[in-house]
Amino acid sequence: MRNFIIVGLGSLGQCLLRSLAARNLQVIVIDRSDDKIQQVRDLATQAIMADALNRQLFEEVLPEGMECAIVDLGDQMQASILVTNYLAKLKVPEIVVEAVNAEHAEILKIVGATRVIFPEEEAAERLAGILAGRGILDFFAVDDEFSMVEIPVPEAWVNKTVVQLELTRKARLVLVAIRRGSLQAAGQWRFPDPDAPLEPNDVLLLAGAASDVQQLQR
Repeated sequence: MRNFIIVGLGSLGQCLLRSLAARNLQVIVIDRSDDKIQQVRDLATQAIMADALNRQLFEEVLPEGMECAIVDLGDQMQASILVTNYLAKLKVPEIVVEAVNAEHAEILKIVGATRVIFPEEEAAERLAGILAGRGILDFFAVDDEFSMVEIPVPEAWVNKTVVQLELTRKARLVLVAIRRGSLQAAGQWRFPDPDAPLEPNDVLLLAGAASDVQQLQR
């Protein structure tokens, strides 16, 4: 089971804590606000009210084998840089940090962040993908060129097999998974059977270039 530490309970930190706790994962949280610590005490494996700039604190509370740290210190750029560097020196293998701007992101990567995120921009990109693509249920941009989308099965694909559709050759898309059932009560995702016909209520998870996904939805 993976274990996590969340440093700073901004909106990102709180959302991630709820999502990780719902998956029964072990999460330590640190924040200097007693109110925030009290709010999340029942969700976290351990909730610590402390100043994250205390390097000795991390040496004391980080369990051996800590796998992932999430740093959400809002607009406190200097603090997030220092904390990221502390965690890197303590050999945490995965360090995810919220950045304020591009310059902040560049410094975070230099001092040890393995992934830098801009939550508002990423949320906007995801929503734009959903709104711009007719019928898209969900959208995830892997990078500037490659995306994954969730769509109801197109009418023209119903009763055809993956082999018959030749998606990779004709549309430069890959069918990653299928959910069978209505949109309101769909079943679990499963790998597609290349020889099984698609059904009218199927939901498809497709991967490909954003331009090819958009072409599909026209």
